[in-house]
Amino acid sequence: MGSEKYVLGIDGGTGGIRAGLFAVATGEPIAFADTPYDTSYPKPGHAEQSPSDWWDGLGASSRKVLRESGIDPRDVAGVCVDTTCCTVVALDADANALRPAILWMDMRASDQTKQVLATRDPALSVNGDGAGPVSAEWMIPKALWLAQCEPETFRDAAMICEYQDYVNVKLTGRYCGSANNVAVRWHFVDGRGPPTSLLKSLNIPELLEKWPKDIVGLGDVVGALTRDAATHLGLPAGVPVAQGGADAFVAMVGLGTIEPGQLALITGSSHLHLGVTDRRFHGRGIWGTYSCALVGGHDVVEGGQTSTGSVVNWFKTLCGGGDGFYDEVNAAAAEVPPGCEGLVVQEHLQGNRTPHTDPLSRGVVSGLTLRHGRAHVFRAILEGISFGTRLIFDAMEANGYKPSEVVVAGGATRSDLWLQIHADVANVPFKRTKCADAPALGAAILAAVGAGCYATVADAARAMVHMEGVVHPRPEVHAQYARAYAAYKATYPALRRVIHRQGSEAAFATSVDDADAATDETPVAKIAPSLLAADQGDLAGEVSRMIHDGADWLHVDIMDGHFVNNLTIGPPVVAHLRARARDAFLDCHLSCSNPGSLIDGLAAARASSVTFHIEAVGGGDGDGDATSEAAALAATIRARGMRAAVALKPSTPIETVFPLVDADAVDMVLCLTVEPGFGGQKFTASVCDKVRALRRRRPRLDIQVDGGLNEDTVVAAACAGANVVVAGSAVFGSDDPGRVIRGLRRAVVDARRTKPWLG
Repeated sequence: MGSEKYVLGIDGGTGGIRAGLFAVATGEPIAFADTPYDTSYPKPGHAEQSPSDWWDGLGASSRKVLRESGIDPRDVAGVCVDTTCCTVVALDADANALRPAILWMDMRASDQTKQVLATRDPALSVNGDGAGPVSAEWMIPKALWLAQCEPETFRDAAMICEYQDYVNVKLTGRYCGSANNVAVRWHFVDGRGPPTSLLKSLNIPELLEKWPKDIVGLGDVVGALTRDAATHLGLPAGVPVAQGGADAFVAMVGLGTIEPGQLALITGSSHLHLGVTDRRFHGRGIWGTYSCALVGGHDVVEGGQTSTGSVVNWFKTLCGGGDGFYDEVNAAAAEVPPGCEGLVVQEHLQGNRTPHTDPLSRGVVSGLTLRHGRAHVFRAILEGISFGTRLIFDAMEANGYKPSEVVVAGGATRSDLWLQIHADVANVPFKRTKCADAPALGAAILAAVGAGCYATVADAARAMVHMEGVVHPRPEVHAQYARAYAAYKATYPALRRVIHRQGSEAAFATSVDDADAATDETPVAKIAPSLLAADQGDLAGEVSRMIHDGADWLHVDIMDGHFVNNLTIGPPVVAHLRARARDAFLDCHLSCSNPGSLIDGLAAARASSVTFHIEAVGGGDGDGDATSEAAALAATIRARGMRAAVALKPSTPIETVFPLVDADAVDMVLCLTVEPGFGGQKFTASVCDKVRALRRRRPRLDIQVDGGLNEDTVVAAACAGANVVVAGSAVFGSDDPGRVIRGLRRAVVDARRTKPWLG
């Protein structure tokens, strides 16, 4: 083997570091060596590692793989390392760690993510087109946490960077950043320019001086091995070190998915979907596109499922499965027809990453009957995960990207049944590669390019990546999945509010979920922040922020300048909000002289509920004409697929709407405690008498109160029987809207339990 050339592809993972030695000419793996290292968990939600452990492990794995392969170290043409992404380190000027590294999975920066998203900076467009969320995993929230919670460390750090950058500076002495990492997790613009305005808004502009100034693309040469580093790795000094990046993205190279239209599906405990595109776009339900994140100037669009293989493993554990469990249950599940005879599983056992981006979502099994057995449930899990993948593909397609082929790596490749289900559900060919260790092979390909063995990454990938087979979709089976997929898609919006009350830790202690409504006569609490108090220049962003902070509804005031002396938004703005927040409950309150003229427009905009004023119909005095006109208008609203509600000014007697509620003509009554038109008015406590009278008369009716509500005044409204609370300045004027929303909900839930209006 002396005349052959080899490259060292090194994968720095969560549990250890793995070195793979590959033949340059063919990509054939020669040998692998692993060295584990420890993770510490100093507090709940915290995870840390020692950078010195990475360096020690890198040397140990490199020396071991060289020793076991028997090759001459002088035949190693190049080295490249990929690492976990968003593992942040603070270093002094000599590249020594000032504190343990904050691991990618560490969630301590959750509060900082809200501060980042609140800036509305254009650099956040990669986060669901600016709608968020921003993950606590990412670089900027973690750096902001350091600045706010460990200011001395932040001040003393000469370098704040990632695992990737630490390794490269130790190998070559050059401090530089990976174009891949900065594009996908640092909010760099166009792959190179730092988000200056974002850092300025967060009061950490000095982070720019701590970040690497040089940004190096995948496969480009970082530098040569220093003498000390070469000794540490067991290699000659001067061997070129090529730039790597985030492990999943380097795995794309190892799968050969580097051309537009290709998508890498990386499976394991979770699924990661990384598509290559030559067009830049941003949209809801996806992450990216990340500019210049890969090679060849191409961008990447990202999707992800939080729990996939982990759900399969959960089911095995639940069933007490042994070594042969998967062979047995796969064979049985293959005999179950597609669609599992009506059984559908939503795989959100640990929340949803995309397209809903909802950490509080949870798993659902629906359609279960005595007909269904273990094989049905197992297959339904495989199908549910595949439906989740297709839903991500649908979200990508809605934003202009459709994969022409999928190359899959990881645990799912070990199940022919699962791969076939994936292909049938998505109606896209699924390919497998010969080398299953895609990150290490991807790093080896980049090393080969850096060493000058190939002119481009594409040339190297063509020579070193080999496909092992293709699983083609079956059109007739794809058609059979239509009904089950429709049921899967309907599950999340139908059950989101129920599940949120089960999934939120705060709600566990304070709330009662919607399922209890069947045995309790009072409707559940709903908190509806009023957009009248929001930033009128960014209503869509404000809607996203409120949903993120736990709002149940969004209260949308529409005023015509006649009924009240104020002019606000109309149906076109509601349509825009719907486009940006597909699942939001848009509660539209019409303070208009002719509410009927807006109904068709609001229906087209897909408003959820429409409230009109009783004072705007008939004589507004409760006579027969007003009642019949209001009932007819409510019927029209319902016929257009929206909830119908009626509103009263503070001076209007509650008896005015009794005929409507007695006839079940409306779904909700809004009792205003202030005059409609403008926010900032004082809460009128006497309105609570009207609420109390209405609640006693109609125990199951939604009763909404709006005007001057905050965490103090809401108690009176809740004790009178209100279950829907509209709050404007109390929510939008707070530094922590989520805390205010939880406080409002707690007051309503506490009153719901004791029912003081019955006393």
